Amino acid sequence: MRRASIPAAFAVAVLAAAASPAQQTVQEQVHVTVVEVTVHAASRSGEPVQGLGPRDLRLFVDGRDVPIESFEWVANEAAAPGRTAAKAEPGPAARPASAAEPSEPPAPPTGRLIVLFFQWHIEAAKIEGHVRMSRQALEFLDTLQPEDRAAVATFGSRLWLRQDFTNDRALLRSAVQNALALENAPAAPQPPSLSAIVAHGADATSIEKAFIALGDALKPLPGSKAVIFFGWGIGRFDFMTPDGVLGRMVYSPDYDRAVSLLGQAQAPVFALDVSGGHHQLEEGLERLSFETGGYYMPTWEFPRWAMSTVSRALTGHYVLVFRPPHLDKRGFHEIKLDGPSGVQLLYRRGYQD
Repeated sequence: MRRASIPAAFAVAVLAAAASPAQQTVQEQVHVTVVEVTVHAASRSGEPVQGLGPRDLRLFVDGRDVPIESFEWVANEAAAPGRTAAKAEPGPAARPASAAEPSEPPAPPTGRLIVLFFQWHIEAAKIEGHVRMSRQALEFLDTLQPEDRAAVATFGSRLWLRQDFTNDRALLRSAVQNALALENAPAAPQPPSLSAIVAHGADATSIEKAFIALGDALKPLPGSKAVIFFGWGIGRFDFMTPDGVLGRMVYSPDYDRAVSLLGQAQAPVFALDVSGGHHQLEEGLERLSFETGGYYMPTWEFPRWAMSTVSRALTGHYVLVFRPPHLDKRGFHEIKLDGPSGVQLLYRRGYQD
């Protein structure tokens, strides 16, 4: 029985080869993959640095020198008055759409998407810092462009969405002033929206899980994104570790997951420390900012300067594009950028394949 199957298979192969070209379909697929990274460039004084190009930087992936495809500045500013997108002229076969035909979905809004994220605590020094930086957040709202949209979220024992993305400053001011209220605000009537975090709010019982929910909600949203985190700590400080090390920061797997999702969302975290002075958990805030491409700024001495530094950083950014090299392993790959002396480059620290 095994030998009888060989001629039969041969006959099928001959018939397939004799088929006419019209009966054969040849499909070719070309997959071109690039990695896009949001980069903030700042001087030592915190001012954005413009005018950089691919020749001003060197890119390394897992220690390997990789060519830069493009490195372009994107200004996060309102479009010039009267400037609209060009529309294609209708062809000869074009006809007006009937009332029964569905209309095209509205174009996604332009401008920045900025999340004001407050981490509160009943400790007096942290409440004082929260009140101090709430005033700065209200001043920051006055600097937003009409096309910008902001949202307000709060973490205490769980995650709350106080205000979904909107450019209504009155709603935003009310959300900041009532950031500690334990309730969710109504979701936005149309995208972009952070309403996805509402369903996960009760499960986000740690600040790391809150950032996981936030990164997951931001990931599908297009455009320029940033998280301004008015917080006091992330991670845990162990005074004595099992291996005898005296005092070090410990991070849970949820932290790594949060950093990964925020990186995929291209949403840098700018941490504004609301504590009353230097403390052990500030290392976690610095690390979160560094690994997502943002700043860490203490606020107990110069709160307005700290807020304005972040505000200036959000006026524009670069978009770095490169083709990932062929590597022996799949998974997480480290990104390292070398730039001009005196210029601080803020960017996510890796990508996943």
